[in-house]
Amino acid sequence: MNTLYSKEQNKQSYIMNQKEIILEQLNAMGFEPVELGDAGFVFKYDDLNYLYMPDEDDEQFLRIAIPHLFEVTDENRVAVLEAMHDTSLLLKYAKVNIMYESAAWAVYEHRLTTTDNLSELLEHIIRVLEAAAHVFYKKINGEEVAGRSDEPSDDDLEAELQKMLDSIEEESN
Repeated sequence: MNTLYSKEQNKQSYIMNQKEIILEQLNAMGFEPVELGDAGFVFKYDDLNYLYMPDEDDEQFLRIAIPHLFEVTDENRVAVLEAMHDTSLLLKYAKVNIMYESAAWAVYEHRLTTTDNLSELLEHIIRVLEAAAHVFYKKINGEEVAGRSDEPSDDDLEAELQKMLDSIEEESN
């Protein structure tokens, strides 16, 4: 009797395990992910909805987003694109994109490895996405982000991101 699983069965088992592990970790962190069918799992933090989107075609791919940051219309598309561009230049890791032609989303994508500390990684992702939403909202409202220049250095960007993350953490405490 052959007890080996087919490649597809092994892939499905790994994906299910990966998804279960991430969901268990989110629950352990105090979140309550709710399944949204094929879209993924939504959870809330600091009045923002986050969406964990498992990828059945790539077992090492982790994507979490803040969907529907801002509605995109023909009238505001240029302003949204400028705010997206500025946000994406300022922050590492998270990017703001127009999804489904109608809304700006903040998205963080990561290749999972066996050396990742999942708790630390998920906390980092959530904080960086929150910072991306914060910067995007400031930019779309015409506000300046401290330390921003046309050609910021990597040190300036890291310092600004850390300042924003610290500010967000203080507000949540």
